[in-house]
Amino acid sequence: MKPRHLGISIVIISIVIIGMLFYFNSILNQQNLKSCSEICGTQEGTSCSIESCPFNIEHNNSEGFIFIIGLLVAFLGGIGFYLTLTKAEKLIEQKEYDLTKLNNEEKEIFLFIKENKDKGVYQSNIVEKFNMPKSKVSRILDKLERLEIVERKRRGMTNIILLK
Repeated sequence: MKPRHLGISIVIISIVIIGMLFYFNSILNQQNLKSCSEICGTQEGTSCSIESCPFNIEHNNSEGFIFIIGLLVAFLGGIGFYLTLTKAEKLIEQKEYDLTKLNNEEKEIFLFIKENKDKGVYQSNIVEKFNMPKSKVSRILDKLERLEIVERKRRGMTNIILLK
């Protein structure tokens, strides 16, 4: 599952759980209020307050529990939100090249271009490195371009050679 989809799912589930906690807390408050009013109604002649009601004391304990669960769910929701905003890492696939159709000189030039692909290789650098005439290097690069192994881009008065 993609991190973005997982994050959205976690956020939605967190929102639903927090909504359920609020609903549960409001029902608990209503029940406690009803129970306290029933107890106060049966105790005639004594002063009855919400603080002296035994159900109110139990309610305070359950509020702490609900608060802790709410914090944990909110924390998980934050993690889900973070996952929603993060971008998936792009995997760079290593392209496999078919070198069976190349002779030794063409393979050497290809390997030189592949080794220096981060910097880019100028056509003039290939001429100097392999001590070949410009025309021969140009023909070799034409063949590599036809086989869709390399690509030439014009840079000023020279070409930069890139792997496809």
